[in-house]
Amino acid sequence: MAYRINIISNEIVFLTLIRNFIKKIELDIQISETDSLNMLYKELKENSFDLIIVDGNFSENSAIDLLYIIRFKLKIFTPIWFFTVIQTPEYYNKALQVGANVIIERPFDPIEIASQIHEFLHNKVSVKN
Repeated sequence: MAYRINIISNEIVFLTLIRNFIKKIELDIQISETDSLNMLYKELKENSFDLIIVDGNFSENSAIDLLYIIRFKLKIFTPIWFFTVIQTPEYYNKALQVGANVIIERPFDPIEIASQIHEFLHNKVSVKN
């Protein structure tokens, strides 16, 4: 059974970097990409994922608002990994409060992130398609 990951970003460099390194993971992984709020509502309501990756530079909405929408409006409880520049300790704490499970500070090592994603997925049971 394939693992399912959704990447929420409208930044082509971030999408390409994350997608390319996830593809190197030696697991069966399906990747979906969401690049707008309209697409976000549709994609997350209609599909289940094992992991959601959120780009903190999502330009259509504030990243904190985006986390809030996923957790509290859409009521999605899939683990969220949030990639951002940590501006203040308050920002970090707010991201955790509104739904980030893991916060990864930019810049990051994509090889290390791919390894962490592999370990995370390998240690969980996949969602049904």
